[in-house]
Amino acid sequence: MATLLSAAVARELDEHLRVVCARVGADPARAELIKYTINAVYRVPPFVIRLSGNAEAAERTVANATALAAAGAPTVRLADVGPQPIRSGDWAATVWRNVVTTGRPPEPVDLAGPVRAIHRLRSLPTGLRPWEPIAKARRRIDRADGASWMARWSRDAVGLDLDALLAALRARCDALERALVEVRWQLPPGVVHGDVHTGNLLITAAGPVLCDLDSVGTGPREWDLTPPAHGATRMGRPRAAYRAFADAYGFDILAWTGWPTMRAVRDLQMATSTLGAFDGREQVANQLAYRLRTLLAGDDAAIWSRYT
Repeated sequence: MATLLSAAVARELDEHLRVVCARVGADPARAELIKYTINAVYRVPPFVIRLSGNAEAAERTVANATALAAAGAPTVRLADVGPQPIRSGDWAATVWRNVVTTGRPPEPVDLAGPVRAIHRLRSLPTGLRPWEPIAKARRRIDRADGASWMARWSRDAVGLDLDALLAALRARCDALERALVEVRWQLPPGVVHGDVHTGNLLITAAGPVLCDLDSVGTGPREWDLTPPAHGATRMGRPRAAYRAFADAYGFDILAWTGWPTMRAVRDLQMATSTLGAFDGREQVANQLAYRLRTLLAGDDAAIWSRYT
């Protein structure tokens, strides 16, 4: 299903895309919007261009991508277009080599090889951020505070006043911070991708490669194993597909005592990722409202859908 944008959002993105295309010699008329969840990703031959409203995150992504490429990691590569990111107003763009895929949809088992390769890295020659999922969720919650359009949406779509919704989410953050202190990690900490799921995997003739390098950092390796398991328990993916991943990686996170906490952290992440940043995107707004309603109701059996 194609990403649907309001006319105002589409115009804003088009303006920034034209600026970036002019800098790299690409034709914006050939642009195809691949997806827009937190960042807007376009295929603009011969590149893939990723627009971000967070310039600091774009700077970090460039540093991560450069370090991973130098280490030979199975990740996407930046295009050779000069210094990156490229600024356009408050937005920043990263420009990537277009990856030719086989056309086969990625499966969870395809994640195991790239994840193991990243986990074999002792370090990277860049200032990697520590894993701080709750702090990130708090920043997203703060982003939504006080927005008049968010207040209307919260009442109508979630059934709570915005203050009550954000208070409930902050209380969940508090509880999870306490729970994480008690987790007994099984794997050695180190370099992590930070957002391992099949939506961030490309299948090429030479093998699978990971994209979306914003969240690369240092932390518990169990976190990189959480999204595939979460896909089977929250996103409706087949359990057999997860088990194939766990067997290929060599660790079954569902059998680990820390899994309930990790699932709850992933739930929080996915219920706040677009909070305060979905105006003009009806499909994202509807799915986010469903996630929040079921999360706050304690409905662990509810199946969530990916954003389109």
